Amino acid sequence: MKPEVTVVIPYYNESKSIKKTLSLIAKQSTPAKEAIFVNSSSTDDSFLVINDWIKENQVKFVTKFINIDKSTKNPGSSKNIGIKMSKTKWVAFMDCGQKFPLDWIEQQINYINSNNLNVSFGVVYLKGVNWVDRCAIAQTYGYRRIRSCVPGTLLNKKVFDITGLFLEGRRSGYDMIWQSEVRKIIEKYDVNIQSRIEYEGVNFSNTLLGLYKKSILYSRTALGLKGYNTPYYYIFFLTLLIWVSFSLPKLLIPILISYIVFRIFLLPVYKSKAITIYKEHPIESIFGFPITSVIIDLGKLTGYFFGIYGYVVKKIFR
Repeated sequence: MKPEVTVVIPYYNESKSIKKTLSLIAKQSTPAKEAIFVNSSSTDDSFLVINDWIKENQVKFVTKFINIDKSTKNPGSSKNIGIKMSKTKWVAFMDCGQKFPLDWIEQQINYINSNNLNVSFGVVYLKGVNWVDRCAIAQTYGYRRIRSCVPGTLLNKKVFDITGLFLEGRRSGYDMIWQSEVRKIIEKYDVNIQSRIEYEGVNFSNTLLGLYKKSILYSRTALGLKGYNTPYYYIFFLTLLIWVSFSLPKLLIPILISYIVFRIFLLPVYKSKAITIYKEHPIESIFGFPITSVIIDLGKLTGYFFGIYGYVVKKIFR
């Protein structure tokens, strides 16, 4: 007997694409018992679009569609609301703007049953839509790299009794931390590479300004994440660079050369676990990596300093 599943989908300003997500969930070969869409404080009419779709289509499908708004402001908090509201033993996650097969739920159930698992991670495959997007992906998640992710994942809800729910108040990193906890303390887990999702359009950002803004957004809440030390490396390197500039200027050139070689041209290979992007897009890689690397790093530093400022202000006025 196949287990009953609740699918939890957070959304933010998805009025133009949300109907496709609703349709893909509704037409699954093994229908979910319920699909909970959670509004992450959208500023467009996504909430109304979903309500209208449910009124018009609910009678056609077995899955019960639920649309809720609890004033959550980030995807982790929205997922937690959906988990708490779910009425089934098994919970799956999906994001908006994703391409996933109509037998996604069936694939994951079969994988869980065949391998006697409590958690089956999904995977994401990123490739970008233009040179900015491709270069950004290569330096963050990895170009054409298959990697585990929360969207596409199916798990026994009791797992959260052991790992805890997703971290609240985080725009990014919460999913990485939770996956790390699962790997540490849950024995029966695996990654189902057949449960693959891809982005419908832009993977990270298709403009330089958007890349800068997104780097800020994802970085400003990253401070204090357990096991995530990247913010401190960035701040240390900036401090070292300033100190060297005034105290040991002769070392400035070697440090900058090292930055160019390792950060700009080798990091994408490490992140992607391959040199595919250099093979497929050699010109845009050579000229695009320096531009996008600097923008990403400036965005991250800006976000980290915003995070530090917010932390200090909270401490002072607590």
